[in-house]
Amino acid sequence: MTRIARAIRRPVAWWTVAALILGTFVGLSALGRGTPAVAFQQAGHWVYNATVGAVFRVDGGGKSVDAEVRGVQAGAGSQVVQGSTNGYVVRADGVIVFGKSDLTVKSTVRIGIPEEPIGIEAQSGPYLVYRQHGQIVRLGDQQQTITVGSVVSSAIATADGALWLRNAEHFCRLAPASTTLACELPAQTGDAGALLSVAGKPAFANLSKRTLTPLTGDTAGRAAPMDVPGALPVNSVVAQSDVNGRIPILAGQRLLLVDAAGTKAAESISLPPGKYDAVAATGAAVAVLDADKRVVRTFAPDGKPLHTHELSKKKGDHKHGPRVTAGQDGRIYIDDETGEVVTVVDGDGTVSEVDVDGGNKPVSPSASEKPTPSPSTPTPSSTPTSTPTSTPTSTPPTRRPILPPIHVTVGPDKPRRTETVEPKETKPTRTTEPTTPPPVKPTVKPTVKPTNKPTAPPPAAPGAPGSVTAKSGQGKATVSWKAARANGAAITGYKVSFRVAPGTFVVGLPASGSVTVGGSSRSHSFSQLLNGGGYIFTVAATNRVGTGPAVDTKVVSIGGTASPPDAPTKVTAATKADGSVTVSWTSPSTSDYTLSGYTVLGSDGSTTQVPTYMTSTTLKPALGKGVSYRVTAKNSAGTSPRSAATRTVYPYAPAAAPKVTATPGRGSVSLTWTAPNLNGGQLVHYVVSATGQADRTVTTTSTRYTGLTALQLTFTVKAITRERNNSSSPTATGAAGSTTAAPAAGAPALPPASTPAARVRRTSRRRKDAQW
Repeated sequence: MTRIARAIRRPVAWWTVAALILGTFVGLSALGRGTPAVAFQQAGHWVYNATVGAVFRVDGGGKSVDAEVRGVQAGAGSQVVQGSTNGYVVRADGVIVFGKSDLTVKSTVRIGIPEEPIGIEAQSGPYLVYRQHGQIVRLGDQQQTITVGSVVSSAIATADGALWLRNAEHFCRLAPASTTLACELPAQTGDAGALLSVAGKPAFANLSKRTLTPLTGDTAGRAAPMDVPGALPVNSVVAQSDVNGRIPILAGQRLLLVDAAGTKAAESISLPPGKYDAVAATGAAVAVLDADKRVVRTFAPDGKPLHTHELSKKKGDHKHGPRVTAGQDGRIYIDDETGEVVTVVDGDGTVSEVDVDGGNKPVSPSASEKPTPSPSTPTPSSTPTSTPTSTPTSTPPTRRPILPPIHVTVGPDKPRRTETVEPKETKPTRTTEPTTPPPVKPTVKPTVKPTNKPTAPPPAAPGAPGSVTAKSGQGKATVSWKAARANGAAITGYKVSFRVAPGTFVVGLPASGSVTVGGSSRSHSFSQLLNGGGYIFTVAATNRVGTGPAVDTKVVSIGGTASPPDAPTKVTAATKADGSVTVSWTSPSTSDYTLSGYTVLGSDGSTTQVPTYMTSTTLKPALGKGVSYRVTAKNSAGTSPRSAATRTVYPYAPAAAPKVTATPGRGSVSLTWTAPNLNGGQLVHYVVSATGQADRTVTTTSTRYTGLTALQLTFTVKAITRERNNSSSPTATGAAGSTTAAPAAGAPALPPASTPAARVRRTSRRRKDAQW
């Protein structure tokens, strides 16, 4: 059972299906979909091969492998995501970081969240979304963790590079390079649905109400109806992007192509029996995966079948089955369980297989062109020595055969394809005189010549240059690289570029530049660079088809090695009513972007180490004692200066219970209590409660209830506190102290409050005299 199948069967997790299998899809414009320009687009697809312990890059255009990283230890089926300069192999305990230019393992970053994340490639990413824990980890030169606050039901990236999430109550947007979630759009808690990208913009497919709602601005747009024939199960799988204005939805044994504008009825395609658990859109095609039979079927936006392809039977022991990823180059990639074979679905729906060791397989035939065996087809008396396994491309014969072609049925159990095989031409024997030939038994059987040789893929743009590095000197740098794969067309040149890194400003010198060198060149030098400044260098190969993917170096410091990072900025400390203190900061810039961690230093002498992917930490200092914090950053060159100190905070926790004493009187009860231990907090007031009486707010340690009847009452007292010297801090409600008491019976009526005491005494004496 695949991960997707298990997710579909869980009643509360159906909406995660698309996100678990598709990752993200923002590169459709490469195949002519007409979506807005993509702000961030990575070419190719990286896959981890567990058999050889290496990561390979698959060039989807050239149907080949053009890069590999050896010495990677991870489990079978580990997903790989890529950023602008690095790739990341996601393991159960963290990620393995490797360089895309030098193709070497750099480090292993431990994350420590016990959950398999959703990997999403996007601008300022990539991201790992831990749904159940409500955490987002942004990978890159500076790892960061963003807390969602509740379970994430679905997640996508849109064409502008933003990350969109749906949590328990809201739709949230994480802008590129931001660490703050904007959760301004409310979500209906009980509605089943999934996020997707329509024309590059976010929308929500509500399966419960059969509507599509665009998510723009501060409020959701007008919901358009989804005109779907028949039932629409709430556990249907929604593709993460539309195709030509149609939204692919996998509803059991049906593929629905829903009109995004809501003006046309949906196309409904009945699928052959199978267990379909993945659907994706690419270019002008839709692909569905039957994980049980390991079959990929592709369709046009109008529902017309395009191709059917059976995955290689290289099953491994990975429990999740084939992994489906919609790449940013406009193709769909399907990794088998061990990462040995990657199936590529192009924008026109054609399907190919690529062995990660470089071997290619031919494009699968069209489902509509698949021949079927004829009952009248003669069968040769012997088995061919070479059995064709797929339908060859059209190959015209060199000459017309004398004998008719022989049709050979391929496969011992059931016919899958038929091959047309032409026997050898027999030359006639010349004689000098006519003779009657004796009957002869045929002893030579026709030789079967299979013609299904895989055809070479058409020329494509070059692959990525390898081992791109830059060596700095005084005011200059020399960029070096290894040859890129030609992919069927000779490389005519390399475009070598430079630009200043963030944090570097130049006056009187160029901030960027580029040059094109010959196809045989392997290095180029730039001068007029700022000594001490940081630069990024880029190399891309070009042939007659086009330009391949560009590869960046890491930030190079001119005229020297890396320097220690700057001090972290915007360091703050905030108290909580549970006695904890949260310290947060903004990461500094460094000359080589290789931070290795942070240290939080408390004025109370405490020292806390924090990993690079976090920019906040929660501490438990002593209650009631003032403490401030500073933060330092560390890289390979040393430790940064200390940051500015935070304000002095006074940790506090809820107060202890006061000891309450009740003194009964005639028709009254007087309460007193001892001041409790405030546990570091500052008293705001006491809240006093009594049976049948309204709560009282008291700032002293006593109060009196009057006008009571002779009933047993329960009295409670709680202390309300907050942080010392901080009126805006949250309040804490302390433990309750309580007692019971009853007022004395027969209480005389009290005189009016305005009656003088002397007059009351004189009236009492007259009454006594009158009795005598």
